[in-house]
Order: sequence, then C-alpha cells, then structure tokens
Amino acid sequence: MIVLSHNKGWKIINQRSHGLLAAMIAYQYDIDLPNDIMVPTLIAIAEHDDGVAETLENKNLTDAGAPRHFLVSDESSKTELKQYLNVMELSTAKSQLNALLTSMHLNFIFADKIDGDDKILSTFLKEQEKNRKYILKNIEIDKNYAERLYRFVEWCDAFSLLICLDKIQPDGRKMEISVGPDGAVNQTYYKEKNVITAEPWVFKKKSFQVFYEYKIVDQLKFSSVEEFNEVCKNTRIQREDFIFSK
Repeated sequence: MIVLSHNKGWKIINQRSHGLLAAMIAYQYDIDLPNDIMVPTLIAIAEHDDGVAETLENKNLTDAGAPRHFLVSDESSKTELKQYLNVMELSTAKSQLNALLTSMHLNFIFADKIDGDDKILSTFLKEQEKNRKYILKNIEIDKNYAERLYRFVEWCDAFSLLICLDKIQPDGRKMEISVGPDGAVNQTYYKEKNVITAEPWVFKKKSFQVFYEYKIVDQLKFSSVEEFNEVCKNTRIQREDFIFSK
C-alpha cells in the first residue's frame, strides 16, 4: 500500500493500481516480443504486487494507528509470507512464464536476505530459486532472455513507482528510472504539470495517456484494520491522469 501525506489526510494508492499503471507503461514500450511472451509479461507487471486485500492487513496499520506506507518497516524480525505465497500461487495458476517473472521479482526484492536470519524467508527464497531453474528448463527459455524480460518488468515497475510516489522532478531536472531491458539507463522529468517524458524515448507512440486511482482519507488514526477498511470502502475513488510526451 502506498501512503502519502496529504493536506486533507492520507493519500492511499493500492499496489494493484500502481501495478496497472506499470502495465500501461509496458503496453506502450517499443519492444518486439511474440504474443505468447508479451501477454504473460504484461500480466506479471500488472499483478506482481497482488496477493492480499491491503486494507484488511493488520500490518498495514502502524502502532500509532496510521496507514502504513509499504516502505515503512513494522520492525518485525520475520517477514510475513502470506502475500508472496498468494501471489506465487496466482501467477503459477496462469502460466509458467508468469510464475517465473513473479518469482524473479521476489528475488529482486529479497536478494540480500536469502542467507539471512529469517529462516522461513530464506527457505522460501531458496525454494523459489529451484523453481526458477525448473521453469527455465521446462519452457526452454534462455536465462539471458529471461533476465531481459525481467529488466523490462522491473523498469516499468520502477517508472510507475516514481509517478505514484511523486518523485519525478519538474523544470527539466532529470532523474534515472532504471536499467531497461537492453541495458540502457533512461531518465525522466516533467515537461509541465502531469506531462512526463523519458530520454531516450523508448515508446511506440509520441504521446499517450496513463493513470492511477487513489483515495484521500481524512481520518488520520484508526483503532483497528477493520475500521480502516470500512473508511476506505466508503471513500470516493479519484483518478490522476498523466500524458507521456516525446
């Protein structure tokens, strides 16, 4: 869950909305992939952070009762695997390629913890490593090709996060997005309000529109996750639109 401070309370962006934005960006990327590769890749991009109902997760409230931004640690020594087990089950049920890319994303997130103190997480990550090797062998995809596909996933994910977190700079102040599928590092900035560009330009069209949805929750503190969920359910959905322009 993405939680940003707002003049009227909290701005809440669900990870699924961020994932959908990432998929919109991916759809416009000028990359030559066959249909049986492109579609599972788009789905992996859109759904890589699924797996739980975010407003019903106890961990998504801080000790003070505020909505917890996904980058704010709960200071637990153990990682809650529920979401990651669920997202792997969902991706595996779709296709092996979807499962491979989703597993690669989990490895990207937790790579530094594979031999850490959290033994349950470490075991999960090692199992995922075995699963990736099996899938690569089973679907006969070269490891370098799979890594290129995952760089595409991660690049779109990173770009979407920059937008959702309001990190992109105005007035031509450039910032890096990430390493793209072919190894190039792109930069982005706002040309004007909500008009985004990227250098070098990597998209099929010279201009296109994307969006994410969000809610402004004016209550600052909640006594339970059930109360938080109820307030979120009854809060109006809003939409932020952006133009990508060469």
